[in-house]
Amino acid sequence: MIAVVAILVVIAIILFAYTLVSAPIKQEVPSAQTASTTQPAPERLITAKHQYVDGVHAIAGTVEVPTPCHTVVVEPFFVDEAKSAVEIRFNTALQGDECAAQVTQVPFRVTFEAPEAVAITATWDGAPVRLNLVPVEPGETLDGDLYMKG
Repeated sequence: MIAVVAILVVIAIILFAYTLVSAPIKQEVPSAQTASTTQPAPERLITAKHQYVDGVHAIAGTVEVPTPCHTVVVEPFFVDEAKSAVEIRFNTALQGDECAAQVTQVPFRVTFEAPEAVAITATWDGAPVRLNLVPVEPGETLDGDLYMKG
């Protein structure tokens, strides 16, 4: 009798172990769509010098592009007719087919007429970016050779 109980216990242990080993393990792997929506793209920050003289705003600095073959066109866009808000639009374009992937600093300069207290925002290829405008130091101007017109 003890032998039969021992055999039944061994069979029960074997069945239990088999069930654990053969049971499928359900592991959730986030899809590409889920991963992209849960982790927002890093927000681009553009820091530039800002000067206001005689009704004209001048904004100049440098931005990073992925290759030396990328160009940047920078244009002001007035959000309303009252010129109370302006959006600085940074648009990039790849010039050429073969170019080494090497992050490159590209200078820019943009000017526009607007009231001194105008709200200034920016976009990079249509996506909103943070714009950090640093006032020029006393005696400093943005007319130097460092910046190119965009």
